[in-house]
Amino acid sequence: MTSVDALRKQARKVETDLDLKLVQYSRLDGGDEGSSSSAPKRPEKSSAVLQREIEQLLRQLGEVNDSMSRHTSTATGGAASTMHVLQRHREILHDFTQEFHKTRQNLQRSDERQQLLSSVRQDIREHRSNEQRATDALLRERNAIAGSARLADDAIGQATAMRESLLNQRGVFDGMGGKLMQLSAVAPQMNALIGKIGIRKKRDKLILGAVIGVCTTLLLLYAFG
Repeated sequence: MTSVDALRKQARKVETDLDLKLVQYSRLDGGDEGSSSSAPKRPEKSSAVLQREIEQLLRQLGEVNDSMSRHTSTATGGAASTMHVLQRHREILHDFTQEFHKTRQNLQRSDERQQLLSSVRQDIREHRSNEQRATDALLRERNAIAGSARLADDAIGQATAMRESLLNQRGVFDGMGGKLMQLSAVAPQMNALIGKIGIRKKRDKLILGAVIGVCTTLLLLYAFG
């Protein structure tokens, strides 16, 4: 086997590996912008790993083509057919390179869309979270106001009960004051009555003493007369 044949065999092997890698790489591209709501199922290998492997194979294929070109330029027989084969390998390398760049650009745009959607979803989550926190704060404030209102109602109720109690006590005191005033009004009359009774009692005593004296005198005069 000549060196050119070995290089052609190596080129076909690299092209086969490149084709498989590009197929795997293209599967990373969802391709449908309308399906952004659900992320496409990715193969096991990541985009970065496949990208490095494809770039390495592209360089390797280019080196093989360069080696084949050097051997073709120094070959003496069959140069036309060899140049045709070399041109075909170069076209394949060009097509693979174009496909790789196109898929990489599509993946970059897809990643940008995913990042944008992720950013939008994050903003929506943060907005909802802020709204929830604001709602919770309003609820806490409303509960605090309701609690203050209940305390105020309790205080007003206690004040009302105390006012009624004071009014009742005031009524009792007013009644006692009226009775005391009645007693104070009756007291002078009772004093005058007691005074009159005392005067009459003294007068009765004087009359009784006078009667007794008269009777005694009459008895003495009768006895000694």
